[in-house]
Amino acid sequence: MQYPFTEEQLALADLTRDFMEREVAPVAAEMDRRTDPKDCYPGELLNKASHLGLRTMAVPEEHGGIGADTTTKALCLWTGAQIEIGVIKCLSQCWKVSNAIFKCGSEAVLEKWGKMFVEDHDCVGSFVITEPDYGSDNVYRQSDPAVGLKTSAVQDGDYFVLNGAKRFTSLTSWAKILLVFARTNPDVPLHQGTTCFLVHGDQEGVTYGNVHDKLGYRLYPNAESYYDNVRVHKDDILGEVDKGFQTFATVFRGSAELPACNTGIARGIYNFCLQHAKERIQGGKPIIEHQTIQHMLAEMLMNIEVAEQFMWRICWGVENDESYNTRFTRYGKVFSDQVALKTIAFATDILGGIGIMKETPTEKMMRDLLTFLHGDGTDSITLLRAAQTLDEPA
Repeated sequence: MQYPFTEEQLALADLTRDFMEREVAPVAAEMDRRTDPKDCYPGELLNKASHLGLRTMAVPEEHGGIGADTTTKALCLWTGAQIEIGVIKCLSQCWKVSNAIFKCGSEAVLEKWGKMFVEDHDCVGSFVITEPDYGSDNVYRQSDPAVGLKTSAVQDGDYFVLNGAKRFTSLTSWAKILLVFARTNPDVPLHQGTTCFLVHGDQEGVTYGNVHDKLGYRLYPNAESYYDNVRVHKDDILGEVDKGFQTFATVFRGSAELPACNTGIARGIYNFCLQHAKERIQGGKPIIEHQTIQHMLAEMLMNIEVAEQFMWRICWGVENDESYNTRFTRYGKVFSDQVALKTIAFATDILGGIGIMKETPTEKMMRDLLTFLHGDGTDSITLLRAAQTLDEPA
């Protein structure tokens, strides 16, 4: 691996790989095929991962974690994604939630919500933003106050009363900590009048709808949720009033999560294709000896390795470059999405019919890659977000 990882980072990657191979790989295919998406949630596996310290990896050392940085999280996510994406993505969600809580939380928040997250091995969280009528409008900055999420938060003394509906949000039905984004000032643009509230998953007034029946990432479920006069104390605000998207940016400004997911799965597909090419006999010899197959494997690996190197550049920039531009984050997502599609195209050619059979891991991996192309916004909206920074230096 041509990157200067520390011994601690490599040890954590080995721990992740061992856990994923030992605990997840033997059961992932069966869990993925369960008819009811509610039955795909890997709660027992996440509990086991938590006892190894993987769930709380991003928590600062003084609060019981190891304070994993961007590179460490990306390395572990990339490692796990080569084996099974759903479980490791659930853990990555925990890293994002704990990152937000411990970076943006007041002392009261850390004592209540931070302590709860660290001590409960079954505690996961959910960023609750997307609504039935508002998805891309929530991430693409626009000046019209009428645009964007409509969940409201009206102050009533020391409390805020939340009302609204959300959908497509990750781990929502199982989350003990909901980070609910609601409009506290509907008269200004979304990014100037939204607040992030910490809400108990079983709090009065919170109900849940469908768990979405997805093509892939089935071990990382998404669901609907509804908020009917949910009362949240002002001490349970994460960050500041009207500055919810600053809290959001703390987590997503320099994230390498999506490139790590895409390149990790793509690596898993490549590894299977390479082994298959060495074993499959056509034309009287292993197909890897045919130049056409060699060319496809070489181009597949070239695409993956270029995307990986840019991912590590993102990680380094977030941690070391004060002038880091968020469009690098956007590029990492879009480019790795494009690499994902090319990987699928090459794999279906190299593998032929066996590649889409449920008896092989590549069938699930291809579904997983296709499922998350819209993650953190479609590629089109992501490039529009990057275009808003064209005049800024790299």
